[in-house]
Amino acid sequence: MVESSASSSSLVSVNSPSTFPFFKCTFLDKDTDLNEIPIWNNDFAILLSYWLQQRANHDDIFGSFRWANANTNSLGEVDLITDAEHIKKLLKVSFNKHSQISMIVHRLGRTILLDEFDVHSHLLRLEKNEWTWFRDFFLDNILRNISVKHIYKKNKTRDELIRKDRLVKFLCQSVELPHLTRLNSTNNDECQTSTNEITAEKLLQQIKELVNANNYIDDDHNHTNLTSSPFQRTVNWTFENMKMLIGSDLPIFGDEQHPAVSLRLRDMNKPINVLTGIDCWLDNLMCNVPELAMCYHVDGIVQSYEIVKTEELPYREGCEFPPDIIRDLATNLLSFLKANATKEGHTYWLFKGPDDDIVKLYDLTSLCDTNRDDNPYTLPVATLFYKMAHNMVSKSDHETRSKESGTIRTLLKHCLDMLNPEKFPEYHCAAAYMMSDLYIDDNVSEQSWTSDGSDIQDPDSLNDDLPFEQDNDSHSYTCVDIKTLTQPQQHRFRKHPDVERLAPIHGNLDKRATEALKYLVEALRSNTIHRRVQATTNSDQTNEQDKSSSTTTINNEKSKVIVPLPYQGTRHSSKILIDNKNHLTNDKRLKSIILHKAAAAYFCLVDRNEKEKNYGSCLRYLRLALNCYSAELKLQSMDHNNSSTECKKLLSYIMSIAGDCRLMIAHVTSTEEEEKHREQYYIMNDVDLEIQKVIDEVGINANSSEFAWVSEFTTNIDRNLFASVHAYEYAINIVRNLGDHEKKRLHLLTKRFGNVRNEMGVYWMNKCAEAVKNLDQEAAKEIKDQFRKSFESFDAGIQAFEKINDISNIALLHSNLGRLMRYYAQFYVPIVNGIRQEFSQQERQSYQKAFDYYLRGLKLVENRIDLHEVYRTLSWELSNTYFTMATSLQDYAPLSTMSQDDIEKEIIDCMTRALKYLDVELNTSSSDRYSLAKYRAATIHHRLASLLHNTFRAQNNVTRRKRLRALASLHYQKALELFSPNDNPLEYLRLLIEEVALTDFELQNATDNPSRLKYSQQGLRASFQCQECVGIIEQHRTSSDPDDYNETFSQEAQRLLSILNGRIQTFLKEMVKIYKITNNKKVIYEDYKEMYSISLRINETSITFSKDLYDAIERLKKIYEKNNSD
Repeated sequence: MVESSASSSSLVSVNSPSTFPFFKCTFLDKDTDLNEIPIWNNDFAILLSYWLQQRANHDDIFGSFRWANANTNSLGEVDLITDAEHIKKLLKVSFNKHSQISMIVHRLGRTILLDEFDVHSHLLRLEKNEWTWFRDFFLDNILRNISVKHIYKKNKTRDELIRKDRLVKFLCQSVELPHLTRLNSTNNDECQTSTNEITAEKLLQQIKELVNANNYIDDDHNHTNLTSSPFQRTVNWTFENMKMLIGSDLPIFGDEQHPAVSLRLRDMNKPINVLTGIDCWLDNLMCNVPELAMCYHVDGIVQSYEIVKTEELPYREGCEFPPDIIRDLATNLLSFLKANATKEGHTYWLFKGPDDDIVKLYDLTSLCDTNRDDNPYTLPVATLFYKMAHNMVSKSDHETRSKESGTIRTLLKHCLDMLNPEKFPEYHCAAAYMMSDLYIDDNVSEQSWTSDGSDIQDPDSLNDDLPFEQDNDSHSYTCVDIKTLTQPQQHRFRKHPDVERLAPIHGNLDKRATEALKYLVEALRSNTIHRRVQATTNSDQTNEQDKSSSTTTINNEKSKVIVPLPYQGTRHSSKILIDNKNHLTNDKRLKSIILHKAAAAYFCLVDRNEKEKNYGSCLRYLRLALNCYSAELKLQSMDHNNSSTECKKLLSYIMSIAGDCRLMIAHVTSTEEEEKHREQYYIMNDVDLEIQKVIDEVGINANSSEFAWVSEFTTNIDRNLFASVHAYEYAINIVRNLGDHEKKRLHLLTKRFGNVRNEMGVYWMNKCAEAVKNLDQEAAKEIKDQFRKSFESFDAGIQAFEKINDISNIALLHSNLGRLMRYYAQFYVPIVNGIRQEFSQQERQSYQKAFDYYLRGLKLVENRIDLHEVYRTLSWELSNTYFTMATSLQDYAPLSTMSQDDIEKEIIDCMTRALKYLDVELNTSSSDRYSLAKYRAATIHHRLASLLHNTFRAQNNVTRRKRLRALASLHYQKALELFSPNDNPLEYLRLLIEEVALTDFELQNATDNPSRLKYSQQGLRASFQCQECVGIIEQHRTSSDPDDYNETFSQEAQRLLSILNGRIQTFLKEMVKIYKITNNKKVIYEDYKEMYSISLRINETSITFSKDLYDAIERLKKIYEKNNSD
């Protein structure tokens, strides 16, 4: 990198060939005759002559495209790509009024491409049949004001030919020959000759490489040979903030004193002028050459050399020029081009006629009435658009690619719009495929890009129309005065590209997938056209092999653009759509690549529709995705390619989401929803039909394919769950073999598999529960089969969760197995003639299994604070199971197989355990099961109290009777503490009455009056405690809410109140009898007699019975309290 001091900022980076960049220079002696032919190597002279010819022939209309294709990384990064000679010609325009400029201009993003266009050669020679559309425009619009004679031809005068010949000889003799050792012995002449030939041959080969002689273009029409370069070196030139990529073949020499110097041959009879000075200065400046060696001659006889510093050239006498003008001209001219050549893909013509004071820029694409296919620039420009897009895709990460998706999409859209698929099917196919890849990446996953698009959609984000291309300029051309171009900062240079772009791709996933499929269909159509043309061509060439061979060689030279596929596979494998011989890959392989992308797009549509609960569409897209995959697999086998990792990975994703969809469909129960899904299932749009057509051509029958079961539409819950299970299994088997990097997905899939196994187990368990309610002995075998299916599903789920150590779900599935065993216990309930029989041994075994499963689950989570909710659930279910078994034992005691004591012990044990596992809920007052848990605990204490009560009645042992009495009272009290009289008035009253009954039983068994009086008083006091419940029952009776006093409630209340009234009468009657025979208790006797009379006067059949009883108890309490106070 060198900065010039010639009043301008110039940074140069020169990329030289691998060979030695400069010729070693020898300065010729005075009086050397340049008219003599070099005698040492004629081949070298020929090469130099070609070099000079190339240098003088800079009108290759596709030169910038060759250079752009060879340096695709620079596209969009530099401001200008062109030949150094073109830059010099433009920058000398203000110093040469008679100069003529004719250049073709193209715009690709930030980059301008400039090429020389020889008007005389291409437009005015009548034997030329090309460029007719341009010629018509030129004749109608340009030649009206310019005479044909003013259109310059190439200088082919005798003087010019002599000048070129002398230059060749001068350059030839300026190269220092290799030193050859001369031997004295004449016997060594043969050896010396051999050595000389070898050395010369090496030098010649070095020169051949240097001048790229192999890139010589024999046919002017071979304009699509875009990857070769005629230039000796690449120059990255930064001039006044303008970045340019320049091809230069300036001969550069050097020696020890002058490491890099350019050579010029000058006739001393002709003075040096400004144009020569600018030419030399720009050549050296662009190639970073610090010195110029000017060789002066007279009629070919060398006179002298002059070494001039590059920075001194603008101030040399005779050729002075201000560098600032060159700087301003360059800046303004590039700004003019960027401001007006704004449409990518359009062909512009920059023209200045001889003696014109203005430079005009014509938009030929808009002005000329022609089909784009007639424009020879169509394919080169479209190819560069493709390459720019491909570079952006292949060299960026996902985030950058998303941000640049608008630019990439614009480039590809230009490419597709420019290429007629009938004429350029190969490139159209490649571009359409890349466009689809822009919407849907092959590197598909369930969470990576499927969640990339927001549901809030920019209406323009998926619109591929180019509105800025539809506005045709009303002006036929734009122009700028040459004087204006030389004025400082007249057109301030803009760093940022001013071409318009489509919006980046955002939006709903289904829209993106739909767009991707649209372009995939375009790719398939282009491929079909290509194969048809290919077949016709092959047929025509069968009898013309020799001619075909030469033609093929030329055709292959016409398009050497390698077009890699722009997805993950291309970045890490050798998959390409167009091979290095510029042909589309074979038909089978190409279709398999496109169908793989289609399968990925359909996967995305499944994902989106699954989120929107359009399950019919999900199944349809699953069918298409799997059909694409099956076709891809078959094509790969036909092409002797094994299924790639990407294919297997995609199949695993499809199967995974298929499992999700079939599971969700199993939950659909609405008839309307089923019909909606059925309708969605059978809809096929044009794109789907096109892709299905290709699948059919491959020979895939959707109804009999390997994956037909995945996308089957059915409302049968069992079949949907079964399909879901097997889809997950399929995905798991694939992912398991993909390697350790897929462990996370394997974990997720295993969890989903466990979940659906649980769902299937619950489904069959619910079937069992329904069957048990209406047990039919004839269906017993079928019910057992349902139990088996449920058990196997739960067991498989547990095994799956154990593989991923999912403790929570393992515990919950153990809970479900416990519930299943409870239903199994109900299945074994013995019923004869509709009457429930004694508790059976099969019931006991089933309950024991249930206990075991619940306890296993509890053990897993008992010390896990984070799984406390699971622990609560399991404890609740286990408590319920113990309670259910205890009530069954208590209500249907197996007295025929067990003793009463053993039964009671087992009941008490179960009830105690039920209470134990209720403690978790009772200690969590915020629990939603707290009230229910309190009621259950009260019920358990009530049942325990009732059991002990009954045992107490049958017990003869005094000590044991006391213990049983105390325990019964304890449980009655605990039950009363847990029951709320307001919430459970009947239960509360029943408890109190049973406790009163316990005292009544003791009264009946007492033999002496003091004991009988004691028990009577205890029983009466206990009866008084029922007054609150009686009052609450009365409130229910008078409530305006009919639910507060429904028939069931009223009947049970009536029964309990009658029992209570009877007990009160019993206690009062006994007390009246005792006090009647007691001599000193006459007053008390009268009071109790009155109390007894009050109880007898209560009418139990009255509608106000509850109120009357409440009032009676109130009166009895007052009389009783008066006697006790006395």
